[in-house]
Amino acid sequence: MTTCNHEGCNETHTTACFLPDNETDTPDEHYCATHAKEHGWCWGCGQFWGGVESFDFGQHYGNVAGLCDNCSDAVKDDFDDFDDDESYGPGDYWEVEA
Repeated sequence: MTTCNHEGCNETHTTACFLPDNETDTPDEHYCATHAKEHGWCWGCGQFWGGVESFDFGQHYGNVAGLCDNCSDAVKDDFDDFDDDESYGPGDYWEVEA
């Protein structure tokens, strides 16, 4: 078990975090869900998203804090609350009964 790399945290339920140029099986860092976002990592997939506006300022359009756009969409899709940036009104895909 690996503990969170955040100073003073002893949490052992961590996400293995990989920088985009890491092509090995060895993670660059390990962070728990509480500290991952603080260091720029998505606690869902372990990818670095620091500096991306939607990640840094989170919880827009139902974004779960600390999850990247991809993981947030996956969560929303799992709960049938997916919104893919396109808004369709009544009648675009179905007939509206009068």
